[in-house]
Amino acid sequence: MAVYRKSPLGLAISAETMAALDKAVSLARDGGHSIEEIDLPMIDRSFMADFARSVASATAGFVRGENVRNGRPIGPDLERSTRVLARFGETFSAGELYAGLERLHAASRNLISWTAKYDAVLMPVIAHPPLKVGAMNPAGADEFLENALDRLRLTRLLRIEQFLGQLMDKSLWFTHWPAIQNVTGQPSISLPVHVTDAGLPIGIQAAGRPGDEATLLSFAAQMEKLSGWLDRRAPLRRPEPARAAA
Repeated sequence: MAVYRKSPLGLAISAETMAALDKAVSLARDGGHSIEEIDLPMIDRSFMADFARSVASATAGFVRGENVRNGRPIGPDLERSTRVLARFGETFSAGELYAGLERLHAASRNLISWTAKYDAVLMPVIAHPPLKVGAMNPAGADEFLENALDRLRLTRLLRIEQFLGQLMDKSLWFTHWPAIQNVTGQPSISLPVHVTDAGLPIGIQAAGRPGDEATLLSFAAQMEKLSGWLDRRAPLRRPEPARAAA
């Protein structure tokens, strides 16, 4: 087994997330696995930028298809962030998109070869404990910027590397590791191994070899058993029955 501890974007990772990763490493060792600390030098901000551009282009293509299927533009029906992403995707030529996909494919081949000797690579899923509903909605300056990009159609500004970097940091700060397997196509699974002091679960991702779901599922079942997760029950409070009016 291997463990990858870095943020591909170089962003902060909470102590709770690192505690969850340490817990997963400890459980894996208890299960008889050896662990090696590794780096993934092919996964960096450039990789994430190519990923962002490919997602934007795919979103643009989807919106085009839905416009045809519905017989009208669906832009007004979309969330503001989706409209901005689709317009960003429309700014790329086929040649630019192809070059970005080739870079992603090359990084994928490199990563798969780099990690082939490991049954799985452990890494975070989320950088921070779970948030309250609505906590990730843009507010203040972020909301103003998103509105400006949408209403003034300034999406081409995102082609500037600095602006794209800011967009990635704001949109992917909470979770960015799953993007790696979205590109490589490797099987991956979230292992429920840790609970914060506030009672919130934090999963850790295990990524396996392409086509080797059997090893990954076997490891996940072992980790689930070792963590005692099957015996956990969420604390439930039954509301008091309403009293009849006197």
